[in-house]
Amino acid sequence: MQEVFDDSYVEQLQNFIHKIKGSREMEVRFMIFEEMLREEREEGYAEGFAEGYAEEFVKVFAEVLAEGRSVLKEPLLLCLKRFGDIPDEILEQVQSQQDMEVLKNWIQTTVRSKKLEEFARKM
Repeated sequence: MQEVFDDSYVEQLQNFIHKIKGSREMEVRFMIFEEMLREEREEGYAEGFAEGYAEEFVKVFAEVLAEGRSVLKEPLLLCLKRFGDIPDEILEQVQSQQDMEVLKNWIQTTVRSKKLEEFARKM
């Protein structure tokens, strides 16, 4: 049974998770990403944010990979919102970015960053 949260961010993640669980292909991708997350944790890369939301994020990321680059932007912005308002400069960079590898790297950077300023420096 799914726990209900009053946090819109968590609710959006839960909705993504529900969609993923309904798809066999997503289930396979989820298992791959779950293993990757487990390895990252063992290596100490997913500290901090990983304790709270990383597992849900990986589920979202699996769905995003199946849909392509334009959809990568939605979970990236969702993760950035955890820092508060997203500055226009960062928002414009995300919206104009077309390289999937760059977007994937930014998602990973967002998960590992403790502050928006840290993410912006690593962009």
